[in-house]
Amino acid sequence: MPNIRTEQCNIHPALRSLIRHIVIIEADFGNIPISIEGNFMPSPDQAMFINLYTQFKSKKSGENNFNTVTSCTLIGAQITPFKLLAEESHKAVSIIFQPGGLSRFLNIPMTEIFDNGYSAREVKGREIEELLDKSHDAISLDELGNIVQLYFLRKLSQVKEPLPIDFALQHLLANYNTNIDQIAGMACMSIRSFERKCKERLGMTAKMYARIARFHKAYKILCALVRVSRNNFFKTLSANLLKSKNHFYSSHSTSLMNTYTHMDL
Repeated sequence: MPNIRTEQCNIHPALRSLIRHIVIIEADFGNIPISIEGNFMPSPDQAMFINLYTQFKSKKSGENNFNTVTSCTLIGAQITPFKLLAEESHKAVSIIFQPGGLSRFLNIPMTEIFDNGYSAREVKGREIEELLDKSHDAISLDELGNIVQLYFLRKLSQVKEPLPIDFALQHLLANYNTNIDQIAGMACMSIRSFERKCKERLGMTAKMYARIARFHKAYKILCALVRVSRNNFFKTLSANLLKSKNHFYSSHSTSLMNTYTHMDL
């Protein structure tokens, strides 16, 4: 079995309004030929993924073949499940932005990369090559984390300051059942202006974003609680959703599960 370890970085205070998490993964496959497939379900996260010493491959639900992933990929919120294939030892860095943070960092609407991955080289150019070169030279995981954070610290002067809508979206991510009118009020906007800005910052409406956040939370909870075979997983997931009295675990959530996983429960 491969030796896999993860390290969560302590985010620099100056970056916390832009970035939620930075996680580094190191996988040693040894000399044994092996491949690992990871299943990724719909997620509200906007992210940048860096992969070193290998080329990952990905395949969206409904696709037949895996496609090679770029060394540095930008990803908006996802509604389509996908698989990620790793076939050799590697290091990877996952940078998860605050809601709307990737839009602020790139200064482009998230509709451009909604439910899709995009090469960071095509958006940020040579600076990504420099980041990758320095990352490859890192001796330790701590050094790698520092290199990544230093890159973003140097970019902060070009990133727009967070607005009330950014803090409102952070609240929505954590409190996905909050009434959208209330979230718009926190953003100091009319509901119409708020929805327009949500399309720019999230690539979707606030209501859709909240639904994906609800689904993602349910999926993570049940993955932690239930260990069953792959064939029975979603049947068990459906049963757990329907048993709970909370609206979050309602038949509506089961319908979301059907929609997002493209499977009938």
